[in-house]
Amino acid sequence: MLTICADYKKVNSEAGTVVAIGNFDGVHKGHKKLLGILKDKAKEKGVPSVVYTFLEHPKNVMSQIGQKLLYTNEVKEKLIADTGVHTLFFEDFLAVKDLEAEEFVSEILVNKFNIKAAVIGANGRFGKRSQGNAELLKKLGKQHGFEVLVVEPVTVDGIICSSTEVRNAISHGDFEKCEKILGKPYSIKGTVIGDKHLGRTYGYPTANIIPDERCVTIKGGVYATNTQVNGITYKSITNVGSTSFDNPEKMRIETHIIDFSKDLYGREITVEFLYYMRGFKNFTNTEELKLQLDEDKKERKLGGR
Repeated sequence: MLTICADYKKVNSEAGTVVAIGNFDGVHKGHKKLLGILKDKAKEKGVPSVVYTFLEHPKNVMSQIGQKLLYTNEVKEKLIADTGVHTLFFEDFLAVKDLEAEEFVSEILVNKFNIKAAVIGANGRFGKRSQGNAELLKKLGKQHGFEVLVVEPVTVDGIICSSTEVRNAISHGDFEKCEKILGKPYSIKGTVIGDKHLGRTYGYPTANIIPDERCVTIKGGVYATNTQVNGITYKSITNVGSTSFDNPEKMRIETHIIDFSKDLYGREITVEFLYYMRGFKNFTNTEELKLQLDEDKKERKLGGR
């Protein structure tokens, strides 16, 4: 069972720890490889495995522009728990942002975590202004007596598995690429909100959720999706668009769950994005819209998964 904490005293470090350093946004295939190495090394040394990350993405602390996330911390916790590591530690970035790389290693990794081995991606960074890199960590590991394992990037079909690649794919509606990198469909979880029930008037009721504004914005359009309700997966069609003409920047996700008629208002659902079906179209009347939705439904029902 994953221990989640933000207090060094709650980390079981008496016998030592093996620590992985990074943001781990998305927990993609590259992250999973790194976390697998973390678990194996911790088992070899007989100490807990620790994922060291930040409560807020450093770019969102240091810049007004910030960094759009793939997942909230709540989702990240579940994804990391699924990998089987022992401890997830959320650091307050402001508490360590001014530590030089050498200070970070001695004060945090050595003094706080009693580190026996560190695991870092080949492009990983740490310390003030991201001065520290994998080579410096290996040098400091020799000085302080801990092992350092550097994990090379994972590639799939020539694509480097990175959170940046996933963000770019989502913003372009390329969820097939997302799935290759993540190892599973990209999904959004949310509580179904009330709407004007217009879809019901032409036989296409929707379950609507508002995506977290901190997360990357999905390209507008209509997608083939799966929707999970109470652990059961249903085929669905999802429209991603603005909530109103008054606030075009406020996005929502409108999902028609095929062959499903229960009221989901106030219930939590998870929508998995599979592939882009089409862009927006202008319809002169409800009948034209219904005919298009009939075509969309037919395509989705015939599609796989």
